[in-house]
Amino acid sequence: MYKKFKWFIDYYKKNYIIGIIFLLLSDVVSLFLPYIIGKLIDLIYQGSIDIYYFTKIIIFTIIIIILKYFLAMGWSYNVFKASGSIEYLTRNKLMKKFLGQSQEFFENNSTGSLMGKSTNDITQISIMAGYGTLSLIDATVLPLSIILVMIFTIDLRLTLLSILPLPFIALIYFKIGDKIYDKSKKVNQAFDKLNDTVLEDAEGIRIIRVFNIVENRRKLFYENADKLAENNIILAKYQALLAPVERIITSLTFIIAIGFGAFLMNLGQISIGQIVSFTYYLNMLVWPMYALGDFINLKQQASASMDRINETLEYKEDIINSSNKKSLDSPVSIEFDKHSFKYPSSKNNILNEISLKIKAPTSLGVLGKTSSGKTTLIKQLLDIYKVDKSSIYFNDDVSSDISFKSFKEKIGYVPQQHMIFSDTLRNNILFSNENASEQELLRAIEIADFKKDIDGFELGLETVTGEKGVSLSGGQKQRLSIARAVLDNPEILILDDAMSAVDANTEKNILNNLTKYRKDKTTIIIAHRISQVQNCDNIIVLDEGEISEMGNHDELMKNGKWYKKQYEDQILGDNNEQL
Repeated sequence: MYKKFKWFIDYYKKNYIIGIIFLLLSDVVSLFLPYIIGKLIDLIYQGSIDIYYFTKIIIFTIIIIILKYFLAMGWSYNVFKASGSIEYLTRNKLMKKFLGQSQEFFENNSTGSLMGKSTNDITQISIMAGYGTLSLIDATVLPLSIILVMIFTIDLRLTLLSILPLPFIALIYFKIGDKIYDKSKKVNQAFDKLNDTVLEDAEGIRIIRVFNIVENRRKLFYENADKLAENNIILAKYQALLAPVERIITSLTFIIAIGFGAFLMNLGQISIGQIVSFTYYLNMLVWPMYALGDFINLKQQASASMDRINETLEYKEDIINSSNKKSLDSPVSIEFDKHSFKYPSSKNNILNEISLKIKAPTSLGVLGKTSSGKTTLIKQLLDIYKVDKSSIYFNDDVSSDISFKSFKEKIGYVPQQHMIFSDTLRNNILFSNENASEQELLRAIEIADFKKDIDGFELGLETVTGEKGVSLSGGQKQRLSIARAVLDNPEILILDDAMSAVDANTEKNILNNLTKYRKDKTTIIIAHRISQVQNCDNIIVLDEGEISEMGNHDELMKNGKWYKKQYEDQILGDNNEQL
């Protein structure tokens, strides 16, 4: 068990040591009260107590209570400070791990599972680190201390006979604990599944309503919720077995103690005060028995959660920044030298021996049929998947020798799936650089031809977009994403089908602005519409992962292949329709 939780115990060793010392002192102080009460009862019973001695006992008792209060503050502060810090630290470790992974990791781990680990599992570990530590110490050290005091201050025979049933509690607990571990894992898995369902329904609510499958999704939700409830109920049944075992066996110890204690008192071998002290000590033994049950319960749940978290933390980070790697100087030229790639889940190559030079500054258009490899080609530069870096060069250096951080700082990227945060338009645009000046912000808005839309909102740049930009149209989301990407005027700007939802005039304005403001930079445009790329310095056409055509607009028109046909269908066809 220690190995699983070692890293955070070592991290907060000082807090745990101080907290445990305070807890042990608090437990030791508690042992005085039953002894004092027993002595007081004997003195009263014998009629040999005076007011002076009685006052001393009362004052001593008050001092013990006050001391116990401050000791409790000491252990509570240190132990629970450590547990709260562990929760914070573990979430940070998980987030760092998430940010260091490629797309393959997220394809193999569902969002619901990652959310479950980041919330429910970490909470279980935090409870174990706090209350579980308290339970462990009180379930081991405290009962041993109590038993020793009972033996030396009251009677050895009475003590041994009374505690005889107690080992059965531990035996039964450990048997039940194995079941709790297994059921906890199933609860966590069911929780992940329910998380996934809720996320899918929340994100796809419009589609669900359009296709009138609300009832189907509701049934699926209830099925997953019922599965979680069923697993929780099974877990609760095993947890519920702990309390009756405690009560039955502790009650048995009291029966033995009172019966045999009365027998010894009749023989004159112990006093009535000692019997009272003994029952007080026995009552103090009840809490460690409960604590043992709580600890085993928490330990098994936290172990299941820690196994799930460690499974993620042990993933090797795909994106590694090394201080030994070179920084990338501007301008940045890119070369693919017979580069091939296939997705982890695919048997066949998506890209086949791509050879392409992108010499800065320039503009490159990428065209091709659906699933021809356009987006995949660009993803090779973004480290979204593990790729063969030996066939990609930046400024004549193999990409594996270049600092990933250095390269990413020079890229602005607009993906097909736009990520709009539930924040103001201003903050969404400034996401790439919170310290950008107002002038830089306005320039980015101008390039994206987004000003007229912003002016149309009552709150302007302070308009809240809603979750995932729910209050924005498709074209507005694209222009917001473009503004965000060009804010820092990056060395390389990649637009992946970033103008598919804008009208022809807006598209023309954006392209003109890019030409105007990015003459000395590199711009890569992936598109379906030829109008978006026809003025690029170089255009490539991909077909089944290979470059089938390459050149500028005039050269490709002369070739008379796919590009020319698409141009005639799209551009000339649109003109004929307008006529």
